[in-house]
Amino acid sequence: MSSGARRADPQLSTRTFRAIGTTATVVVQAADVADEAAGLMAAELEEIDLACSRFRPDSELQAVHAHAGAKVQVGPLLFEALRVAVDAAARTGGAVDPTIGNAIAALGYDADLDEVLARPAGPPPALGPVAGYAHVQLDPSDRSVRIPRGVRLDLGSTAKALAADRAAARIARAVGGGVLVSLGGDVAVAGPPPAGGWAVGIAR
Repeated sequence: MSSGARRADPQLSTRTFRAIGTTATVVVQAADVADEAAGLMAAELEEIDLACSRFRPDSELQAVHAHAGAKVQVGPLLFEALRVAVDAAARTGGAVDPTIGNAIAALGYDADLDEVLARPAGPPPALGPVAGYAHVQLDPSDRSVRIPRGVRLDLGSTAKALAADRAAARIARAVGGGVLVSLGGDVAVAGPPPAGGWAVGIAR
């Protein structure tokens, strides 16, 4: 199931572009701020990607992987993303677990989704157990993280939703009006809504 913004008000202005392997959409209530909103959203997504990507060799997350087993100090954005991921894992009883990075890569998701989908399908590999979110040690006193040796994290299930929340709030502060953003179906709003509220369509 996916969800996205449905343009119901002719006064709304929409910008859509590709980013972080998905479709990014931003909707604002004034045409003269639509381009600024898109630029702010693109900047937020670049920051998220640089902090959290499994695919960028220069991401902060890759530095955590490179020093697995040791305590690594990270920036505020990656620490927030890790905290959100661990909290989601705890709330779901481990159904959403950030320590599945190796398993996801073994299934073929070792590159951006567009590249993965272009590959021919193969037989599913055998997958072993994952370490579990309880082994992700976060220390807010010095904003550091420690993961077990050999573990790789995947933040895809929560970082995109976090990016939507952050982008909506950032744009609303900058343009002074209501905004809706959608990242491949992760929808967030901020600021005052249009008359009648935001219309969001749901499709299977």
